[in-house]
Amino acid sequence: MTKDGQSQDSAPAPRPLTRRRRLLFLSIPYLIFILLLGAVEGGTRLLLPHVSLLEALVESQKQQADFADRAHVSIFAGDPLLFWRLQPHLDKAIWDFTVVSTNAQGLRHEGDTGPKARGTLRVVCLGDSVTFGYRVPVVFPDHPQAYAADWLPYPMLLERRLRAANPGREIEVIALAVPGYTSYQGLLWLQRDIEALQPDVVTVCFGWNDTGLRAQPDRIVMPAGWARVTYRRLMGYSQALTHVTLWLQRRKAKPHAPAPPVVIPRVPQAEFVSNMLEIARLARTHGAQALLIAPVYRDAVTDPPEAARIKGHRDALRAAAEANGVPYLEMQALTETNYPATQQLFGELIHPNHEGHRLMATELLKYFAAHDTLKGLNVPQGL
Repeated sequence: MTKDGQSQDSAPAPRPLTRRRRLLFLSIPYLIFILLLGAVEGGTRLLLPHVSLLEALVESQKQQADFADRAHVSIFAGDPLLFWRLQPHLDKAIWDFTVVSTNAQGLRHEGDTGPKARGTLRVVCLGDSVTFGYRVPVVFPDHPQAYAADWLPYPMLLERRLRAANPGREIEVIALAVPGYTSYQGLLWLQRDIEALQPDVVTVCFGWNDTGLRAQPDRIVMPAGWARVTYRRLMGYSQALTHVTLWLQRRKAKPHAPAPPVVIPRVPQAEFVSNMLEIARLARTHGAQALLIAPVYRDAVTDPPEAARIKGHRDALRAAAEANGVPYLEMQALTETNYPATQQLFGELIHPNHEGHRLMATELLKYFAAHDTLKGLNVPQGL
């Protein structure tokens, strides 16, 4: 025993850890975890084939087949929210007999789409392959330079005509349009980008894709919740996560199970109407005028069931627009009621040809002039 009564065999009290050393010890498991993730990611990239985000997100073979044409050319990339979009910086790519150029934002528009400059009038045309301008102009891969440069989709025609009639005024008509999109994707897109775009006018044209039959509707196949979108965004950076996701999808699928019945529209009629009305409401909330354009379609003879679904969606949209006081435009010359005259205006059953697009641009100009939509602008009455 010592004089103060303590045992000579007792060990000295341990020195307390400094804050720096404590943080170092606590970070070791996380550092090991990060190193393991890096090793897994590196091994995946080294040993397994690269899988694009587009391939991982779009499971439907039917939809995948639509992305690449007969020459295996694709103009699409994966998108965490919308599942697919146009690739940026395309320069006269020839996809499915369509010559396509895109800006840095992946839009079929001349010049980049940045913040709206002061004094600029900006019209946004929201839509699918019709608004995109499928096969407008028509070009054949073996003669890539032989196409009519003045055969343009209606958003481009609108922009050129309005600029010509208003020299010195900055006017932009931007096509927010991607082949295969439904009103569900259009609404999500506008919700995401409307604040950045600051449009003065928003036109909306969807229809055929909404009526396409699938086993499940778009809102189930493409959930837009924050967690799901974040997960898909991470997949865009990680090949390991992408391969794991594909493995889980394939494991979940029963190899010999019969295919589920294809009986549900991608966007059922009530949801189609709701999406279109919400797009109009969103535009008005952000200070823009909205115009709903009825679905176009060539005839009711080639595919009567499909034509009936198109007509049902169109009729429901018309009734809802009238009931809610939402501007609505139906181009009778581009619906099945005008058949067989529509044969001169369509490239095939679904898409207007260059003459059909000239008609769409003319009808929009007439509407804008009659309703004073583009206040302060000289609106020509035709092309």
